[in-house]
Order: sequence, then structure tokens, then C-alpha cells
Amino acid sequence: MRNPKFKAIKPNYRKGVLEITLQEGRKPTRYNLPFAVFKGTKISAKNRLVSIGIDEELGRQGATFVMADGTHGNLPADFVLYYCDPTYDWSPINQLKRVLRDKLDASKLSVRVVADALRTSPSQVVRLLEENRGSKQLLQLLKLAELAGYRVTFTLKRKPAA
Repeated sequence: MRNPKFKAIKPNYRKGVLEITLQEGRKPTRYNLPFAVFKGTKISAKNRLVSIGIDEELGRQGATFVMADGTHGNLPADFVLYYCDPTYDWSPINQLKRVLRDKLDASKLSVRVVADALRTSPSQVVRLLEENRGSKQLLQLLKLAELAGYRVTFTLKRKPAA
């Protein structure tokens, strides 16, 4: 079980991200969490973060923030991993892999049949469905989801001109 703790949080309005350093054990890792993941909260250069505090009572696993417009919010460390770390157990990619693996196990299809459908090797299919591993074959994973009867959608929003 992962036990990330906040070490530093700093907004970068030029990039539109929170630059966050999480520490697990002795190893600090930097993440860039986009402002867009905060639904209902408009963080921008016009509505800045007035204060960001790491909560010691929660063992540095949570943070609170206050916006210039008076909006209050909180930020758990797992939220950062969910959006920024593809090796996190509950990241969207790993959830999709878990569902697809269960669906393939239930269908009793061999890895060879799935590999032929994806036009790849059986070993590639096995690597593709490994959890906790950042996969560069997102297109194959999406095609496999489609073959299993799932539709994965992404929504892109145009960034307004500054």
C-alpha cells in the first residue's frame, strides 16, 4: 500500500499546473497536476491561490487551499497519484486494464486469439494488461476495450487565448 506525503505544493500559472512534490519513504517525486482536474474551481492567473497549507493532522497526506474569490478546497495525496501516476493502482488506466483482464478471463479467450485481433504478439498482450506499469501502447489498450464491448471517451477542451 502506498503512503504518499506532501512535501511541497507550488502553483505555476504559466503552465496551468500545481507543481507538487510527494514523498514515499525517502524518495521524493515531482508531479504536475493540471488546474483542469479541479472541477467547479476555476484556478487561473485572475483567480489565484491565496494560501496552500499541508495538513499535519492528516500526516501530511492532505492539503487545503483558499482561492482569491474565497473558495476553499482540499487536496488528498491520492488525488495527485490518480491523475498523474500511471502506476497507481486506482489510476484510470489500471482500472481499465483490470476490467479488460476480468472480461477476457470470463470469455475464456486465449492470449493468442486476442493478439491476432490486435495484430501483435501474445507477449505484447500480456505486457499490455500488466497493472502498475506505465503503458505506451494506449491505442492498443483502447482497441482491446472496444473489442471487449467498452467505449472509452476523452473530452478535450480548448484553452482560451490569454
